[in-house]
Amino acid sequence: MFTELAVRNVRRQIGNYLIYFITVALTVSLMFAVNNIIFNEQILAYAETMKELKSGMIGISVFLSLIVAFVLSYATSFMLRLRKREFGMYLTLGMTRKNILLLFNLETLIMGAAALGLGLLLGLFFYQGLMLIMTHLLDMDFAFAAYSAQGLILTIVLVTAVFLISSAVSARYLKKVSIFHLLHGDRMVERNVRRPGIWMILTVASFVTLTVSFLFFQEQIRASLLRDVTPGSGLFVSLMVFAAALILFHISLARSIVNLLLKNRRFCSSGTNTFTLRQLSGKLRSNSVIVGILSFLIAFAVIGSNVSFVMKVSERLALDREYPFDINANLDASVETSVGPDQAEEIISQYAGIEEVIPYTFYTTGASELHQYTRWSGASYEGLHDSLMAESDFNLLLNRLGREPVRLDGSFLICANSNVPQAAHSNFQDAALSLGGKTYRYQGMISDLPMFYYTYFFAVVPDEAVHGLTVESNCVAFRLKDADYDPQELRSALSYSYTSKYEDHTYERCDYKLKEYGRLQKNSTTAIFVIGALYIAVVFIFMAMAILALKTLSGITEDRKRYAVLYRLGAGEREQCQTLFRQTFGFFFLPFALPLLLSIPTSMVSAEIMTIAGFAGQAWEIYRNAGLIAAAILLIYLLYFTATYLIEKRNVVQSKG
Repeated sequence: MFTELAVRNVRRQIGNYLIYFITVALTVSLMFAVNNIIFNEQILAYAETMKELKSGMIGISVFLSLIVAFVLSYATSFMLRLRKREFGMYLTLGMTRKNILLLFNLETLIMGAAALGLGLLLGLFFYQGLMLIMTHLLDMDFAFAAYSAQGLILTIVLVTAVFLISSAVSARYLKKVSIFHLLHGDRMVERNVRRPGIWMILTVASFVTLTVSFLFFQEQIRASLLRDVTPGSGLFVSLMVFAAALILFHISLARSIVNLLLKNRRFCSSGTNTFTLRQLSGKLRSNSVIVGILSFLIAFAVIGSNVSFVMKVSERLALDREYPFDINANLDASVETSVGPDQAEEIISQYAGIEEVIPYTFYTTGASELHQYTRWSGASYEGLHDSLMAESDFNLLLNRLGREPVRLDGSFLICANSNVPQAAHSNFQDAALSLGGKTYRYQGMISDLPMFYYTYFFAVVPDEAVHGLTVESNCVAFRLKDADYDPQELRSALSYSYTSKYEDHTYERCDYKLKEYGRLQKNSTTAIFVIGALYIAVVFIFMAMAILALKTLSGITEDRKRYAVLYRLGAGEREQCQTLFRQTFGFFFLPFALPLLLSIPTSMVSAEIMTIAGFAGQAWEIYRNAGLIAAAILLIYLLYFTATYLIEKRNVVQSKG
């Protein structure tokens, strides 16, 4: 009997269950897609660091499942409250609370099973889409990915846990609620906002605080990049102030904006604007805290997803800077290596064809004349000394990179480390080098070259200037004919056991930096961050939109009564639809607009960071990614807004028919 009644109720309540159904289906599809990536053998075999992806992403899935459980528990509570009168009638007719709970759980089980089925079906496509993103992040060739039984099982286990938690919340509610509250609990008591002027002052003050904290955060980032100033606690405090100001801004705005508009007589005298504002007044006042929290969640999703793509772009560009050639080695002349250049060449040739071997040398005077013109001088930097390279070696490297040679003509150049922006901002105008009885003056600086040597900067001097100087490092670069080799195996072959005389322990050491190995490691780390950030961001957006939708629909009973009065006052069906659209849009728009607009300053700060780091030419990628993220979030917003509006329209708008 209960099964038949549950099926009938689901059919009858299908409109009210739509938001629940959409949220569960989309969340399940995303869970299924991510869980399949977690157990994808091709991905896990790609790099050792992807093993961290497995445990990390499982942890994220479990964490997000708890958030989903909280929101869906709220959704089930909403649906219980929406049907208070119906359940109250069941109790008066002799049904027990256990019977009602069983009936309700059967209904949610039917909807949950249907949503699970649809979610898994959508997940089949979402998974291939995520695999396309993942393979792009890892620079792998995309191919149709096989599905994982382990991913399916994990998804079903997590969804079952979510269902059990939401059922427990329903049981707790039905156990405590009284029959009187079930029958009469839908009567709303409207309360006007107290002291709206103070709330408006708080709105302005919180917006100013929001702006100031953002500018302070931006300045902290700029100082850390340009002046190598450690941000310390100021960076964290500015973020906390920004988050608090964002929440307070939306709370105070929700409590003041309607009162401000109600004072505009011209606006209120037009059509049903006064009715719309009074409808919004009650919703915004009672839900102001929720509006503030949801704005924070949406802002977190916007900023987090943007930052993840900034990391991807910067890591890709930094790879070419850190690895000028396929394989590089800076062999410290004071440290004996077990794998010399000749032996390394023999080992490398077993894995890949060698096109060219480029040896070059760094020298030192043991002094730190040039460091005195930088921030790396004085106390704590006594161990640093100037490094020098001969003009002929430098021009050879430039030639292999397709760059024009330099002509020193009795002067010297500074080559700043492109990964250290502070080096390029050092002033060497008054610097001079005395070498071999001759003085060389500063000619200029180059700051856009890849890392030939692991130091803040080095000087390029005429060949005769290095005669008699101490060799600091014997370097060698290998240009390979192709990159089709196993970088992990080659790196292992170039490694040897090394015992540190300072730390007195043995570890595997490799003096050769492989660009392909570095790319693999950077890509795998970035992939974890990007996929994790996108996963969290999308789930947060789903949950925020679901709560907004359910909060909107919670007032259907009162809205129906008020729109009936509006209909009797002469408002036609079209005018009611327009009024309801404005009412629904106003409630949805308030916590959504500012967080989405944060895409603009976030992308601007990100582009500035890229410019400071020397990647100004690629800043357009940051703006493109920000636009795509904003478009995706807007699409989810429109989906939930449209579904909510159509449900309200079906239940609220009065017509002659």
